[in-house]
Amino acid sequence: MSASQTLGGQSRSGRVLGPSLDKIIKNAAWRKHSGLVSACKSTLDKLESLSDSPNPDPASPLSGLSDADAQSVLQPLILALDSAYVKVVEPALDCAFKLFSFNLVRAEIDRPDPNHADDKSASIVYRMVEAVCKSAGLGDDAIELGVLRALLSAVRSPGVLIRGDCLVHIVRTCYNVYLGGLNGTNQICAKSVLAQMMVIVFSRVEQDSVDLGVQIPRVSVADLLEFTDKNLNEGSSIQFCQNFINEVMDASGEADGVAEQNKQLPNSPLSESNGSAQDQVQASKNGDEKGELGATSKIREDGFLLFKNLCKLSMKFSSQDQSDDQILLRGKVLSLELLNVVMDNGGPLWRTNERQALVFVCSLSKFWA
Repeated sequence: MSASQTLGGQSRSGRVLGPSLDKIIKNAAWRKHSGLVSACKSTLDKLESLSDSPNPDPASPLSGLSDADAQSVLQPLILALDSAYVKVVEPALDCAFKLFSFNLVRAEIDRPDPNHADDKSASIVYRMVEAVCKSAGLGDDAIELGVLRALLSAVRSPGVLIRGDCLVHIVRTCYNVYLGGLNGTNQICAKSVLAQMMVIVFSRVEQDSVDLGVQIPRVSVADLLEFTDKNLNEGSSIQFCQNFINEVMDASGEADGVAEQNKQLPNSPLSESNGSAQDQVQASKNGDEKGELGATSKIREDGFLLFKNLCKLSMKFSSQDQSDDQILLRGKVLSLELLNVVMDNGGPLWRTNERQALVFVCSLSKFWA
């Protein structure tokens, strides 16, 4: 057995974190990142003593570890992401991607409420996601792709519910890569990732469940470039981006000896399901549902919030001084294209629930009037 396979101890989370922390140590500038190196070494030692608990802690953000241990071992990963040093950030992004892809992160993620300072597990995962988003500003092509991979894997994970402002923050980060990136292939990837996120989020809105139990439809990169952004295609860019999407969506915990967990944790808020889309449609017809959307679930609230933000982004107007703002125009067109993706992938809830469809149409007319 090679050294890389034993790094991190016996826990599933450790087998992902260990090799990544080791790579961070090797890539760090020791004088500049002495604190980070020390934290990584300490965590590697700690991981050697940890194993998966037979009684999972529902409060823990990492499957198999206690809440306190999970808080501790994630700290150096966040430090690495915050370092703004490309050689350190790159393995940290890859680690975040694997943690989400292998369903090892179990959390409901939203911007921490200052009135609930004791909600540590949600806070640390939010900090990790925020650090991933911040890394997109480093201006490095490989880092941009790493950010896109990590964020799409987070949105895709059935063990994670990304809520409210955090979901919008992730979408805006991908927008920024698309609008501000200098690499055409990365821009196409960002657009494709955004479209795939829309499919995931609104498929969950349909089912009112995080774990859909069926394969999520894949976006076609070629179709996304049918009317716009053809000039970004650099030879094999379309195939590269399609493979990029497929890789993230197909990522499985069987790799690196990490067993994938698809079942929800006991007592986890993510394990709650509000029934099938058909059940929800019938409930709405019977007048059993309440609220602006005709549903009160967190998943549908967040879907509606995202939809409204897409509408807002499509309605940004240029100033008199910059009436020919091409970046603003591209952002508006992208928003409309993403709204079209949402509509094209609409299921029974959109097509038969008149009340919900009316709310969404009203939200459109509100911003476009």
